[in-house]
Amino acid sequence: MTFSRPEPLVRSARVHRSALEFHNARLFVAGQALSNVGTFSQIVALSLLVLSLTDSGVALGAVMAVQSVPMIALGPWAGAHLDRLPLRNVLLLTSIAGAAQAACMGFLSATNAINLVWIFGLSLLLGVVQVFDRPAAQAFLVELVPRDAVPSAVGFASSAQSIGRLGGPALAAVLFAWSGSATVFAVNALSYTAVLLALVLLRSSELLPRVLHSSKRTSMATAVGFARRAPQVRDVLIANAIIGLLAFNFPTFLASLASLTFGQPSLFGVAESLNALTALLAGLLLARYLRQPTLALVGVAAIALGSSLLWTALSPTPAVFLASMLYFGLVVVAYTTASQALVQQHSPPEMGGRMMSLFTLGSMGTTPLGAILVGLVIDHVSPRAAIGLGAASALVSGIVLLLRARDGVRNTAASH
Repeated sequence: MTFSRPEPLVRSARVHRSALEFHNARLFVAGQALSNVGTFSQIVALSLLVLSLTDSGVALGAVMAVQSVPMIALGPWAGAHLDRLPLRNVLLLTSIAGAAQAACMGFLSATNAINLVWIFGLSLLLGVVQVFDRPAAQAFLVELVPRDAVPSAVGFASSAQSIGRLGGPALAAVLFAWSGSATVFAVNALSYTAVLLALVLLRSSELLPRVLHSSKRTSMATAVGFARRAPQVRDVLIANAIIGLLAFNFPTFLASLASLTFGQPSLFGVAESLNALTALLAGLLLARYLRQPTLALVGVAAIALGSSLLWTALSPTPAVFLASMLYFGLVVVAYTTASQALVQQHSPPEMGGRMMSLFTLGSMGTTPLGAILVGLVIDHVSPRAAIGLGAASALVSGIVLLLRARDGVRNTAASH
């Protein structure tokens, strides 16, 4: 089996293109940003709805876990299928399915027919949709911009996520207080219109099509085999899985520290807003300046992420805790953008769907398992200890990546 060689990371020393220069990238990310506001508002409304129905934190955790199960069970299978299908069509279908799920939630809430059984079922359905939607949206970036602009596109896309984190909770708080969860779910359903319009209005002549393969040439085993033989990709995927397992339960970290350690639950919302603000800034800066992600850069970003969590864990006062959020927002986007961009640029284009499924499995699929470990540490030790465990995973992973990058440089020099 042979693979097409990824294009050079930078075409020439004088060519440094930003994703912002490309119409299709701007249109697609704008649609994602508007839809993300609806998505994050639904997350908040769903949490409030479950708590109002059950008054149980366990029930809320179970709902979130159910939504994550499909990523673990179906992620590899979905990735193989994404490399056989036109991603634009996949995203159209997942957007329609996401809108339908939100509309069902809204209808059941408006008619007072909603109950925990419906919530579990519809959350599971949304999880299945996200198995395809998340990696497809990431892999689709390579069809919107040339490969030398992919790191910029990843940074640009991360800013859309930050816009959702900034606007969604605030919108949910206003709408939920005004007319309840049904309105929030209806607004989220409507927000998918932005994605659908963006996908329809993309300039087909400017898309950079991928090569689609038959089922025999798109097995996940082939992608895993490639990753094993590509040291940089392999190292980043392994580190991403470890960090995803122990360090990516950010809402749990922040909520428990605010409520259990400082006794001020309202700090959680303020902390989320502060880190989302700097995350948005980081995404825009990376979209403008990130050009050549390296293993060393990912390692430094992972160490920075670990140091930000360590700062949070050791914060003696609420003021110091909130100050750490400004730094945290910057470095978490730097880490996720650099690691995703490296995997995409060092993988063959025809494996985009599978490689992004592996990446998403590491960053999202391991998180529910980590939530159990984090919860045990919070209950039996303290929130600070749980955050410290996450910090240690990122710090150790970052150091290992830096050592691997140094060894790679030495091996390259020796071969010459």
